[in-house]
Amino acid sequence: MKNLEDLDNEIYEMDLEPASKKFTDYINILRTNILPIILIFSISLIVTVVYLKKYPTVYRSVTTLKIDKPQSILEPQNIFMLESMSERILLNQVEVMRSYYIRDIVAKALLDSLKTLGNTSNFSIVVKKLNERETVPLTQTELRRKLAGVVRIDLKKNVDAVTLTADGLDFHEVQMITNLYALVFMDYSRELNRQDITNVKKFLEEERSKKQNELNNAESALESYQQKVGYVVLDDQAKTLVENLSKYEADKNGVDVDMKANDKSLETLRKQYSDLDSDFYDYIRGQIHQPYIAELQRQIAELEVNRDLELANVTDPKVRDKTTSSYASKLAGLKSILDEKTEILKSGILSATPEDKKVLNQKVFDATLYSTNLKSKSNTLGAIVKKYEDDFAKLPSESIELAKLERTRKTNEKLYITLEEKYQEATINERTRFGSASLLEPGFDTTTPVAPNKNLILLTGIIIGLTLGLVFAFVRNFLDKSIKNPEQLENSGVSVLSWIPSFRELLEVNSPETDFVVELKPTSTVSESFKALRTRIQYAKLEEEPTKSILITSTIPTEGKTIVSVNLAGSFAQAGKKTLLLDCDLRKPRIHNIFSFERYPGLSDYLFSNVTFEEIIRKTKLEFLDVMTSGTIPPNPSELLGSLQMKNFIDKLKTHYDIIIIDSPPFISVTDSEILFNITDGTILVARSNMTPADAFLKTYKRLYNLNPHNLLGCVLNNFAFKSTYGYYYNYYYYYSKPDDRTKRLKKNKK
Repeated sequence: MKNLEDLDNEIYEMDLEPASKKFTDYINILRTNILPIILIFSISLIVTVVYLKKYPTVYRSVTTLKIDKPQSILEPQNIFMLESMSERILLNQVEVMRSYYIRDIVAKALLDSLKTLGNTSNFSIVVKKLNERETVPLTQTELRRKLAGVVRIDLKKNVDAVTLTADGLDFHEVQMITNLYALVFMDYSRELNRQDITNVKKFLEEERSKKQNELNNAESALESYQQKVGYVVLDDQAKTLVENLSKYEADKNGVDVDMKANDKSLETLRKQYSDLDSDFYDYIRGQIHQPYIAELQRQIAELEVNRDLELANVTDPKVRDKTTSSYASKLAGLKSILDEKTEILKSGILSATPEDKKVLNQKVFDATLYSTNLKSKSNTLGAIVKKYEDDFAKLPSESIELAKLERTRKTNEKLYITLEEKYQEATINERTRFGSASLLEPGFDTTTPVAPNKNLILLTGIIIGLTLGLVFAFVRNFLDKSIKNPEQLENSGVSVLSWIPSFRELLEVNSPETDFVVELKPTSTVSESFKALRTRIQYAKLEEEPTKSILITSTIPTEGKTIVSVNLAGSFAQAGKKTLLLDCDLRKPRIHNIFSFERYPGLSDYLFSNVTFEEIIRKTKLEFLDVMTSGTIPPNPSELLGSLQMKNFIDKLKTHYDIIIIDSPPFISVTDSEILFNITDGTILVARSNMTPADAFLKTYKRLYNLNPHNLLGCVLNNFAFKSTYGYYYNYYYYYSKPDDRTKRLKKNKK
């Protein structure tokens, strides 16, 4: 058999909290905290509903613009633009739309539109409120700054388009903003292209007139020469040389014409900079003329010219395709590197540019970059022309004069044809006034509110309320180290004699006189719990002499030991046992209040021999129950209770009564309970559910167990929340604990 020390370690080294919780444990936690959970959930729901009512309805207008590839008559094959729309071009257009200049025009247009509108009291973006009814428009500067945060401009995925989005409290206001923004940009784009075309057309008209005169002069000179010397025919070699030389010379002259047109555009931009910052204009041009940029442009130009040279003498389609593919791969690699370098350079320049100069700086950057490209191409073509001129000088003397005249005529003829085509194209484009932006979606169909999303917010509020309630319940349970249910005690090895349910709800008045439940509600479940406790006490110790004196104590104050003492004594008396309820709490006695007795004379008065035994015995309404109050509170309760007179007095009481229930102070507070523990037949330790600290209870229980394990009958769990822990069985508890109400309802139904 195990000795007491082994049994002690086996029982008390266990924790009141189990290693793993069962599903029913979690259900019990929720039942225990159902009221806080409902309260937190209700508060969360109320806050959500109030938030929804106060949150203004938000509308959204989305206008979509299609962005076309910028076109130029003078650069049909710009090496910096791919055949399809690139993301870089779209990003450039987005930056233009976000620029100071565009926002300023939009702000002015919006303010002009407000003058034709009637009621603007619901507007919140373009106006500011003076009071509940009066509003005044923002200034152009205020509105321009505000538009930067109100209108969102984003790229549309997989489409060459951008979206303009604005949110506000009035749909007509945000729709007006996005539509006017789109129209302003479309007009800006159209006007910009029209101005470019007009300038180009004027330049082409001048150049076309010059080349037409030069072509007429060349043809006249050739005709005069033939009339003078007679009919002369060039040989095949000379014809080929003249044809190639005139071709490349015409190409070079065409590039030079483009350079002149581009230089005119740069000169116009420079005049605009004279009013702002001419030094920054020179800075941009200086940055673009970097050696690595020029070298890449030179290599690209050489590859393109060499490609044309090789293809000029190739007639086999397979060979042409192979040659074209070979040069295409080389050109693609160089162009990719050049695009990357120029984009880095451009980003650096624009990042240091004030908002109101970004559009102008971007134009200068693009025009300067195009100019350097044309210059590289002109230099490369000039080298080819120089090579052919060297070969041209080696022709026979009788053929060289005719070849020169023929070369001049062909060169001027080809250049004139090119200029005429570009001039006609410019005339057509000028009349159509095309732009690079067109309206796809004006945003008329997005009239439904976008915020608040009431269903989502309400669902979120519900989830947050439930989550906070559950978190509160489980955190509270984790931090609460008190004893909660009988299973905790039993799992630790503590002997649980009974648990007493909460009985305050059974009584209409809450006062000390109502603590005697077994007398007031003899058929209630609380009374039945005390009857069960009475029965288990009788069989707790199997000894020859029955247990007569029973000490009732607790770990800390307010655990209900006095209530347990009173009702346990009443239960024994109802069973026909001659019972004495002895109040040994000589510090804060309460039993006399429950029975409405005077506190003295009582126990202390008898021990000091001030009264007789008969004078301290008080009769109660129950036939077999007597009460002995504490009497006058002595200055030394511990010495009095530990005296020989007290021990002899307990022995004397055993001769007069079958059961003696002794109420004592808490065990941890003073030593009175430990003294009484040694002179009584048995002790019951009372714990209160959701109040008694588990560690303090175990220390007390272990201390009593070590003093005399046979004298410790067990423990009683008082004020146990029967409903929250065993909710399913609460119906039966309610049925038996409210007999009076049930009878009243039955009588009422019969009537």
